[in-house]
Amino acid sequence: MEKIKVMIIGNNDNRIYEIKSLLGSDKIAFIGFSKQDESVLEKAISIKPHVIIIQFDDEYSDAIDLAEQIYIKIPGCAVIFLCDRFDVGMLEKVMLAGVRKVLQFPIDVETLTENIELAHYMERSRLENADSSASNNMQSRIITVFGAKGGIGKTTITVNLAVALAKMGKKVAIIDGDLQFGDVNVYFDIDPKDTISELSQGNDAGDIDAIKRMMALHFSGVSLVCAPKSPEYAEYVTPKNIETMINTMRPFYDYILIDTAPMFSDITMVAIENSNLVLLVSVPDISTLRNTKITLNILDSLQQKEKTEFVINRLTKGLISLKDMQRVLNEPLKNTITFDFKTAITSHNKGVPIVLDAPKSEIGKDLKKLANYVVNTINQRVS
Repeated sequence: MEKIKVMIIGNNDNRIYEIKSLLGSDKIAFIGFSKQDESVLEKAISIKPHVIIIQFDDEYSDAIDLAEQIYIKIPGCAVIFLCDRFDVGMLEKVMLAGVRKVLQFPIDVETLTENIELAHYMERSRLENADSSASNNMQSRIITVFGAKGGIGKTTITVNLAVALAKMGKKVAIIDGDLQFGDVNVYFDIDPKDTISELSQGNDAGDIDAIKRMMALHFSGVSLVCAPKSPEYAEYVTPKNIETMINTMRPFYDYILIDTAPMFSDITMVAIENSNLVLLVSVPDISTLRNTKITLNILDSLQQKEKTEFVINRLTKGLISLKDMQRVLNEPLKNTITFDFKTAITSHNKGVPIVLDAPKSEIGKDLKKLANYVVNTINQRVS
């Protein structure tokens, strides 16, 4: 197996030496380093690394400019930033520059190696899919996440499912279809410059370049079409806009996830009808189960039930067991997410998805299992 070729760029000799000493994995080959000067890009192009680690101290604007040039001129090369500290303002700019990971000193061999391997894998997958054409549209999977009630963890599931799929090397995008109060961006700690309302007002929903310029990019590799910043802008987005956007994005992403408002609006129906899979989220309480049962009947009448799978969130030992829920819904319940309020709220407040912040927790493992189930299930249905 070919080793991952790594180049280091930076102006701090001590840090460069420290990073080099950490590249001891038998899967990684250190192929050179360079000062961050006028000739650095030319040198990087000539030695063709798989991963470039850019080290910087405080000022990061030059590093971001360099990352953008690498992204454009060295296809398949992943960029990792390694610094002493970083802030939220920097992260947004870094993501837009195409940087795969932002890591912080001090760092150990295992963490650095794991992130190099992941960044390389994700960038290689991006390159392999870059030439996707309309003839491959059927390879794109559309997943709508819906719930019959607000506050049941629907967005948490959408966000973590997307990140888990991205960690598998998939090209993933999220469309926040809760146009009045959608907050997918909050779960990623992103303050978007543009949202879906600006795109719709400009009649650019059918222009993939316009969509990508408007998107926010998270360091996990997930791209976001964010909801309007204020509820009154929701009226600018029509069901036709959503459908056009989905069809335009199909050739460019393996999975497109649509987070929805907890109601059967025209927007929600367009998302459901254009989906390969609908994840219907519920929780173990009487009122939510009642609403879920009604929702299932509606989906059945609309001939959308066959593409629906249940996700029971916040499962715990209580008055209502999983068997009770199966009896009420009269459906097999294959996907459950453990109730872990502390882990979920901590990750949410940090703006870091659970599968990244606490992957070894029970809830993190359940979310990863859901991603594996989705991949297997949806592949069977569209094959």
